Amino acid sequence: MGSNQNEETLQHIKDVELMILKDFTEICDENNIEYYLIYGTQIGAIRHQGFIPWDDDVDVILFREDYEKFLNVMEKNPNEKYTIFDSRYDSEYFFQFGRMSLNDTYWAEYWDNQVSFKLGIHVDLFILDNLPNNKFQRWLYIQRCYFMARFHSISVLTFNNYSKPVNFILNSLHKFLNLLGLTPDHFQKKLLKLFTKYESNEGKYVTDLTLMERVTFLRTDYKPPKKAKFEDIEGNIPNDDYNTLTPIYGDYMQLPPEEDRVAHILNEIDFGSY
Repeated sequence: MGSNQNEETLQHIKDVELMILKDFTEICDENNIEYYLIYGTQIGAIRHQGFIPWDDDVDVILFREDYEKFLNVMEKNPNEKYTIFDSRYDSEYFFQFGRMSLNDTYWAEYWDNQVSFKLGIHVDLFILDNLPNNKFQRWLYIQRCYFMARFHSISVLTFNNYSKPVNFILNSLHKFLNLLGLTPDHFQKKLLKLFTKYESNEGKYVTDLTLMERVTFLRTDYKPPKKAKFEDIEGNIPNDDYNTLTPIYGDYMQLPPEEDRVAHILNEIDFGSY
């Protein structure tokens, strides 16, 4: 994957996303909601004290109870500046994590013309869900969640961005799922129930069920959070950098090869008045 952004546009995206992040952390701090800078944003904080130079997104993660608390706060205090995206608000929103999206801006990826919602410049809100204590049960559950989440995406989208045989298989599956009544609405309801299956289990293990790598973490890899500098703010990051980053990125202090230093490919971006 490459990038179609010039340096000026990339910096503009970062400036707007940092503003969104500041608003997000302010809401969390005011309402006693625990969050963590995660993935590329966590690496950015540790390695660059801010954005990874070529990165164009902000990732945060919350334990499920804090994520639900955040949604609740935003529902009770409608905010003219932001829209919160979550699949329970719109089953066509086929991601299993939330987004805090800036109103009057526009962020269009390859799937944009296939859905009725319009995403703005945003911060990704990933979620940590509880896992069963038994190792085999844990593995099985993560696989099940992963594949059902993929089916949700396939029920919403048709594909032309892979090789012809892969596009054909995915598009045939799209038709088949919808023919069987396995619509986006069906998957949204099932997935929320599935992802929260172990909500009452305060065991040792948690994961982000949307992760392609399907990695298991210990609760103590995150809690308690520690502080790290990110641009001109201090944010929470997980307690254990090594355990949260190495399974996904390997040596996260090493800069990747030039060809891997890429941002999103966007069909369109509109900064509105920002």
